[in-house]
Amino acid sequence: MQPTVVCLGEALALLPDVPTGEPPPVEARAAGAEVNVALGLAGAGIPVAWIGRLGDDALGAAVLSELERRGVDVGAVEIDPALPTGCYAKTVAIGPDGEPSSRMHYRRAGSAGAGMGPGFLARPAVRERFAAAAFVHVSGITAALSESCAELMDALLAAPRSGRAVFDVNWREQMWPSGDPRAVAGLAGLADVVLVGGDEARRVFGTDEPAALRRLLPAPELLVVKDGADRALAMTRDGSVVAQPALAVEVVEPVGAGDAFAAGLLTGLVRGEPIERCLRRGHLAAAAVLTVPGDSATPLPAATTDRLLDSTEREWADVRVSAAGLKEVTR
Repeated sequence: MQPTVVCLGEALALLPDVPTGEPPPVEARAAGAEVNVALGLAGAGIPVAWIGRLGDDALGAAVLSELERRGVDVGAVEIDPALPTGCYAKTVAIGPDGEPSSRMHYRRAGSAGAGMGPGFLARPAVRERFAAAAFVHVSGITAALSESCAELMDALLAAPRSGRAVFDVNWREQMWPSGDPRAVAGLAGLADVVLVGGDEARRVFGTDEPAALRRLLPAPELLVVKDGADRALAMTRDGSVVAQPALAVEVVEPVGAGDAFAAGLLTGLVRGEPIERCLRRGHLAAAAVLTVPGDSATPLPAATTDRLLDSTEREWADVRVSAAGLKEVTR
C-alpha cells in the first residue's frame, strides 16, 4: 500500500541514559520530530512512510525495527555504512512553575541523517513515495542539521508537487548558532500547511498575533498556531480563524507533544474532516503523549476519541487527562 503521508527528516535513537565518555547502550526507542509524527499517524491507521538515513549500527537497527513493528513504511530509508545514527537522552525535572520540564543530551553531530542532500530526493524509492503521497511532512529541524540538509529542504519545498507540504517550524535555538530565523521563515512561506508554537512564532516571525502572522505568511492555505496548554487556532487564506481549547492534562513529560499534535491534525486533514475536528484530534494526541515518559504514545481508544471529537464545548472543557487515564467531570 502506498503511503498517504510521507515524513522526511532525521531519526534519533532515544536512550535511557548517555553517560559522558561511555558508549551508548543499545536499548533505544525511535524518536525525532518527523519519526514521532509518523508513529502517531501509523497508530491512527493512516498509511505513512518515514524517509531518511540511518547508520549501519545497532541504534539504527533498533530505530528501523520499531518503525516497522509499529506500521511505518521504511522502504525508502537509506543506510549509511560510515556515519552513525544520531541519539539523545533526556533528564526530566520539575521546573520553577511546578511543571515537568526536560533537558536534552544529544549526540547527533555528523549523523547519517545530517548527510542528506538534494540528491537524496532523486532516489527512486523516495520519488515513488513522494509522488503517491497526499501530504509530505517536514520541519525546520532538518534545515538546521547541515548545509546539505538546508539545500534539500529548499529543493523539496520549492519544487512542484502533487500533494500538500506540511511544515512544522520546530525552531531550535541551539541548532542555529547565528540565531537568524530567516531561513526557517522562508521555508514556512513555501509550504501549504504551517504549524508553529506561539513562542516560536514570536522568535521566528516577531509576532504571534494571528492577523500579523497571516500577513507575513500569505501563501500557505492553512496556518496553525499552538498556544501550549491553552489552545490551538487555525487561519485560512480567507482570514477566517477557528480556535479550539486544549485539554486539561496532568503532565508526566512534555517532549513529543507538539509532534503528536501534528500527527493528530494531519489525521483529520487526511480524512477530510472540518478544521475544528482536526484541531481536537491534535489536542487528543498531544494529551496522550504528555502522560507518558516517551516521545510517542498509544492513541486513545477509537470509541473514546470519536465521542470526544463530537462532544459539546462544555463536555470538552470538563475532560481531565492523566497517566491514570481519562476522566470527565460532571457538573
